[in-house]
Amino acid sequence: MPAMKRRHLLKNALGLSSALLTGCALPPLSEVSRTGLVFAPAGGGTPFLSGGARRTLALREYQQTFLVSGASFRCAPKPAFGLAWTNHLQHGYTRSKRDPRIGYAVKNLATGTYLAEHQADLVMNGCSMPKPALSAVLLDARAGRLTREEFQHIVNVCDLSINASWMALLARISHDNEQTFEAKYSLPDVPLRENAQSPRYYAEFFERCVNYRLDHGCELMLEAMRRNQYGIGHKYLPAEVTYLGGKTGNYADYQHEGLFFYYQGTPYAIVLYTGQRFALDGNYWLISALFGGLFREYIA
Repeated sequence: MPAMKRRHLLKNALGLSSALLTGCALPPLSEVSRTGLVFAPAGGGTPFLSGGARRTLALREYQQTFLVSGASFRCAPKPAFGLAWTNHLQHGYTRSKRDPRIGYAVKNLATGTYLAEHQADLVMNGCSMPKPALSAVLLDARAGRLTREEFQHIVNVCDLSINASWMALLARISHDNEQTFEAKYSLPDVPLRENAQSPRYYAEFFERCVNYRLDHGCELMLEAMRRNQYGIGHKYLPAEVTYLGGKTGNYADYQHEGLFFYYQGTPYAIVLYTGQRFALDGNYWLISALFGGLFREYIA
């Protein structure tokens, strides 16, 4: 069947615009029928294509919106440091991994399986953690079409966590936008705009981004979060981990960090929230110890 005919049928079936499908390499309809290539996975708001096709659409949107907007990245992505693991770090991990002041989630983003969790639904003040997720809320509400200024605000909150850009984004997002986003993508119902989240929320959010299950903005969010300039969770991950991103949140008694990364071709997420001064008073190193320990126990 001619490509234009297939494109027309897929557009009608999926509710996708012609602009998004123009130029995309589309599979034969026989293959769609045989494999069930069009499906609605958990976390999807509307029917989705296969992972490869979803990424194709996301890249095309990224090229036609952000890359021509005049906004730009300011920082380069960072790989894992690959520092040596020590007995001191192992001891810190072992004695801390069930501490009642922390919550974490370790997830295989390819299978959706939680490999480890401890108080993963514990809701805490998120500090700066919600900045990427609420950026995604705005992208979804606007169908990926933002101004140059708005795109730059997203870059600013993801790389250097600029609060002025955070306030600018918050002013553009309503409670209804947030609720619609969480329901559409089957995310935990947390008061994101009021700055409260859980480790599970961010593990799920990372999964939606890495698997291109958001209708808009996936490629921008991944690239923006890869440029996060803060955090120490990657210090003791192996140096072969070169694709990773995430976010940190630090305020008062709270020290949080979340990372998504690829290890030996498989995507994972580790998200850690801490409160009650767990990582203060000279104990900030425990953040990197927990990331390194969780990686070694449940992923490596």
